[in-house]
Amino acid sequence: MATETLLHIPGGTRFGYYTGLPWKRAERSLVEVGGDIRAGMGLHLLVAPNGSGKTTLLRTLAGLSPALQGRVTTAAQVHYFADELRVDPEMKPRTFFRAWFTGASLAAAEKLADTLRLNLATPIGKLSRGNRQKVLLILAEVKAAQSETSVLLMDEPLTGLDAETREQVTQLWATAGTQTLRLVIMHELECVREADSLLTIAGGQLRHATSRSGSTWMETYRTLQS
Repeated sequence: MATETLLHIPGGTRFGYYTGLPWKRAERSLVEVGGDIRAGMGLHLLVAPNGSGKTTLLRTLAGLSPALQGRVTTAAQVHYFADELRVDPEMKPRTFFRAWFTGASLAAAEKLADTLRLNLATPIGKLSRGNRQKVLLILAEVKAAQSETSVLLMDEPLTGLDAETREQVTQLWATAGTQTLRLVIMHELECVREADSLLTIAGGQLRHATSRSGSTWMETYRTLQS
């Protein structure tokens, strides 16, 4: 879809981390960008092998870690969601959402919980991994709805979800009316039918496809990796 650029990663940007003592630091570069990458509103998939630097890339885009070189720019409010919900295990989802939201936003969170079959009365520590992911997904979607434009950076949000719920969530992403860019680390590509682009890391290079090169996004991923 043609939209304004909400995320710009300039060519030459490098992502990674520093090792060693503060006065003798060494760079450990994980990901380099060739040409400019621009993304607008919609769903953008980040799919790459384990250990290739996906989480480091996402944390840098969120401003939690510095880029080794270059400067990423965003034109919207950025929200980063890690791969695991870390809260008091005795807290219940209903209490969690009431701490974040009021009024219409709280009602939207509770409605989405009902849609995803999340029990709001069970302590979060007693929820399965998939149900804890539902809490994060609901938090992300309601926060996106509160802003005129948003960038949601999500680290494997579908992990632990059953196939039916993964389908529900990806359909929600495809039909959401919010002005949101979702950049999502994923492994479960079989449930994604509609997306706006796919990014991957191959040989330390960040590659970007803005359209499918085959009938599925999995084929596109394999093409970018080859």
